[in-house]
Amino acid sequence: MAVHGKHCDRVYTGISSMTYYDVLRTPAGWCGAVTSRGRVCRVVLGQPDRASLRRSVLRQFPGCRPDAGACREAVLFLAAYFFEGASALAPARIDPGPATPFQLAVWNAAALIPFGRVRTYGWIAGRIGRPGAARAVGSALGANPLPLIIACHRVVCANGGPGGFSAFGGVMLKRRLLKHEGIEFDERGRVAGMESGERWEEGMYDVHG
Repeated sequence: MAVHGKHCDRVYTGISSMTYYDVLRTPAGWCGAVTSRGRVCRVVLGQPDRASLRRSVLRQFPGCRPDAGACREAVLFLAAYFFEGASALAPARIDPGPATPFQLAVWNAAALIPFGRVRTYGWIAGRIGRPGAARAVGSALGANPLPLIIACHRVVCANGGPGGFSAFGGVMLKRRLLKHEGIEFDERGRVAGMESGERWEEGMYDVHG
């Protein structure tokens, strides 16, 4: 899956055409998806109740209408992620909206991280040919409009710390998602085992071998 979007000098600010949303209750709270022109343009995670999720959607997309049919593929993906795990297939048709070339490069790299794996911000920076830009990578991931589809929650700090997470619930939700995928944390709250193995030193850590 390649992430494409219109180039701009600002972070994502919304979709201008007619939008539709649907919601799903999951073990991580109420989640939802917004679509436009048959493409998923926003994923909302971890809201405490349906009303809060609806308010979050309408703040970002005034006039957005509920439509289960228009959001079917995205909601099926969310259900599969939370209830079936690694078998979940991300929607092929997505539209993250306006984004800079750097953001698109970061999002494309994050979208390739498989279920149950983590990579570091520095690994992403190196992957896109910008070594030393780990902090900028974090900022780009913070603007990600499609969490879980673009797997920003699978990107962590070089010391194994979880780093930030811009979705509702923040770092606590990020840890919960990673634990759901089999990632374990030590007593310091860092990814367990990060101090051993050359793969981690290269920015890659696979809990499944």
